[in-house]
Amino acid sequence: MLIVVNDPTHVERELLAGRLSCPRCEGELRPWGHARRRVLRMTTHDEELRPRRARCSNCHMTSVLLADVCLYRRVDEAAVIGRALLEKATGAGHRTIAARLARPKETVRGWLRRFSSRVVALREHFVRWAFALDPRLETIPPQGSPLADLAEAIGLATRAASLLFGPRPVWSWVSAMTGGALLSNTNSPFPAPR
Repeated sequence: MLIVVNDPTHVERELLAGRLSCPRCEGELRPWGHARRRVLRMTTHDEELRPRRARCSNCHMTSVLLADVCLYRRVDEAAVIGRALLEKATGAGHRTIAARLARPKETVRGWLRRFSSRVVALREHFVRWAFALDPRLETIPPQGSPLADLAEAIGLATRAASLLFGPRPVWSWVSAMTGGALLSNTNSPFPAPR
């Protein structure tokens, strides 16, 4: 899987021009059909997606090109899940958050448990991104709780990315910076800043 911008026309153009690299070996990705159709629950509506699939010309492995509004194996948009994290960081409970987001409380509780179980690793990851993208950044002061510290690190990293590479929604940057694996159940490392 490779996280790409949420613009199918741009992605197709990049793919046909050979400007997308294999996440495994850095070989050139070429068109290779499409992944299965899926529904993405956005903030206000549902949207049907059919992500592009690509095949590496070098190692021959295939990758799904997942839009940056998505997270790996999640039916909800990254921004919806991110809003739950931010509300939890300000002290809201999972039932309150679920009601505000119009999502099942079990789903929201699952997101928040996953965040809580990985909060230190996620914070460290976004701190690395923040320092890599903003050389003027000297320190990140504590915010009072692990989730608030994570939210601050995400804010600094995504702000620096937008200033450096152009504006993009915060949670699209988060998806890109984690390779879509923000809530993934694997021990695979997140993409490192380059």
